[in-house]
Amino acid sequence: MASGGGAFAARQTDHVASAWSFKAALFLLLVAIATRYVALGNPVANPDDQFYLLVGDAMWHGNWPYIDIWDRKPFGLFALFALIARLGGASILMMDIIALLFAFATALVVRRIVLIFSGNQGATLAGAVYLLMLPMFSGQTAQAPVFFNLPMALAALAQFKAADAEPKEIRRFAFLAMIGCGLAISMKPVAVVEGAYFGLAFLWLMLRRGMSPATIAANAAAMIVIALLPTLVPMLGYALVGREAFAAFFHANFISIFQKNSLGFGAQKAGLLYLLLFMGPLIAFAALGLVERLRNSADIRARLLLGWLLAAVGGYLIVPQFYDQYALPMIVPLSVSAGIILNRRTGLPIFAALVAFSVIAGEVIAWSPNRADVETYARLSHSVDEARKGGCILVNEGPTWLYRSTAACWLTPYLFPGHLNLITEVNSIGVDTVAETRRILVERPAVITFQPSTARRHNPATERLLRDALRDDYQLVAMIGPDASPSLATLQVWQRRDLGPAPAIVPDLSRPANDI
Repeated sequence: MASGGGAFAARQTDHVASAWSFKAALFLLLVAIATRYVALGNPVANPDDQFYLLVGDAMWHGNWPYIDIWDRKPFGLFALFALIARLGGASILMMDIIALLFAFATALVVRRIVLIFSGNQGATLAGAVYLLMLPMFSGQTAQAPVFFNLPMALAALAQFKAADAEPKEIRRFAFLAMIGCGLAISMKPVAVVEGAYFGLAFLWLMLRRGMSPATIAANAAAMIVIALLPTLVPMLGYALVGREAFAAFFHANFISIFQKNSLGFGAQKAGLLYLLLFMGPLIAFAALGLVERLRNSADIRARLLLGWLLAAVGGYLIVPQFYDQYALPMIVPLSVSAGIILNRRTGLPIFAALVAFSVIAGEVIAWSPNRADVETYARLSHSVDEARKGGCILVNEGPTWLYRSTAACWLTPYLFPGHLNLITEVNSIGVDTVAETRRILVERPAVITFQPSTARRHNPATERLLRDALRDDYQLVAMIGPDASPSLATLQVWQRRDLGPAPAIVPDLSRPANDI
């Protein structure tokens, strides 16, 4: 009878756990939708992901990253967006939906990790906190960390599971973790800091379990190979194409980032203040949770969590420029650590405070601005397409998605505007940016988009070339008013003069035609 009662109790426990898991997953899916739905389908919500999708789609038409379209992001990121382009028909909306599913899946992994440290309430709320924080750091659409946080979180889960595993199991978990780290590194090089930490942590776990130095060394070599494979395979592919292709790949991936100029300590200081302001509450609760676990000196997993947090911070600090999306990887271990505190009786009030903070400080309720962006972009795309008369365009500033939505040809591999016009990119992209700008203007693009409000960040030499060309050979045919979102505000559409008469009144594309 006792045995039967024990089996019944076990079944009841499993039933309760399954019910918790289902309800938690449903809750996290609803949170993922609630925090991201306002930006779904907005092509200008972020300048980066629209460019990634542009490159991914162009790959299906025979264009190679680094050769036909230049960028310094790893090949794995463009391969991912090529798959997204194929699955979603190069749709911004489908890209955002796929990113939503990745964010949801990562929240589920966060929940699973927290269950190792805490209870169901804390675990579920930690997953929700992860989703709430993403929009504050440009993670509301399809930024790269939204995708690579998932394999990195899975690597962390493998690490925590290995903490008390047998030697053979530790090795299996280590190899699985290195697959996740390798995929993350192939999408964003800064992930190498967390990847290196996980590798060292696994070696430490192997040492604790009494593995011989020779076995540990062999495992370490295998782990390095596994982690580097997603980067080495495309590198080999470019090498097989030829010396010039390999040189382009190598420079873009490993050299150009070190040639990029800094905006100075002032910009870094401003970035740090931004991080502390918007990440501050989560950092505070995460610190409380971590301290609570570290009080038990025998808690190996707490020490592993501390190491993961420090590695994530290190990945953020190695970037010389401040970009808010580089803080996105930190949200994963911070949410895990905060989950320990969120399991207390005060967890729900703390979570409610974080929800209120995210609503006030984030973008989760910005429905009207996002819909205005969608409508303004549609008018912009139509205006550019009409003005070009079938010719090529140059997006000197503005949405790179214009190349796709207008089906216009391009005159340079440097489609991302900042690569040619930003002061930080001088001598960093493998060509003389002034000479390349001059060459493009000699080709006489049919339409040039220009944004005066961003000129303070531009290279004065390329800026002067462009303004001279616009003054001498182009006419303003459309503009967007200053009250639009920053990505579109003051954007101008310039048409080559020989393509048609100038409009009597330059339309403001931020307003419907009947309001102009």
